[in-house]
Amino acid sequence: MAALTYGNAAKLYCLQLIDEAIRRAEGTFRIVDLGCGDGRNFVELLRRHPDVEYAGVDPSRRAVEQAQRLLPLAELAHMPAYEARLEPADAVVSFSVLEHVADRARYMDAVRANLASDGRAYVNYDAGHFGPDATASERAKAVVARAFAGLGHESRYRARVSDEEFAGLIAASSLRAIDDKGFNTELKLTYRAVPEHRRDVFMDRWLAFELELNAAGLTYDERVFRTRNVILERAD
Repeated sequence: MAALTYGNAAKLYCLQLIDEAIRRAEGTFRIVDLGCGDGRNFVELLRRHPDVEYAGVDPSRRAVEQAQRLLPLAELAHMPAYEARLEPADAVVSFSVLEHVADRARYMDAVRANLASDGRAYVNYDAGHFGPDATASERAKAVVARAFAGLGHESRYRARVSDEEFAGLIAASSLRAIDDKGFNTELKLTYRAVPEHRRDVFMDRWLAFELELNAAGLTYDERVFRTRNVILERAD
């Protein structure tokens, strides 16, 4: 069977949990994706579960147009996630978005606002744009972001999210963490060299290995994991 997504263990972990939640659900299951990009992370999940309601928003018109081609039955909108106030969802998704957001408090407020009372939010953010394996383009954008921040500009495009900042954001948004793991070791780079016909097997083993690291007590640390993955629920 095809993997639910490729090239990112954190996203695969979330999608597998969402897949399990869909199978347990009674009635319609709804997903809101805040920063959906081209939607490719949900192609296989929606193929398996065609009755799932999927709504995605993204500030890039081009990305929304690409998502519409990949997910023709999806509810998609070209808008900043800050403005999204959609029908509350069983799963709110934020995959590798927070580190690109200018006003992170408003963004996390949107996560909560679109979450059903018994729903869960799947949020991950990355350090890979800023570490030793970042591309020259990513490093240049990070330098520009720091320069603008030093001048008091509100943009925080491609800026690290600290653990302390994230803790403050979820508390201020009346959310609480129920799962907190690190993902995407050096195997994220290894994946690029894996032949396409072996990638399904590789994704399974990659995720299993990183779950073992978490079970052994390793926590999110940029020296080991590039991505922090947190599952949230409403605190009220």
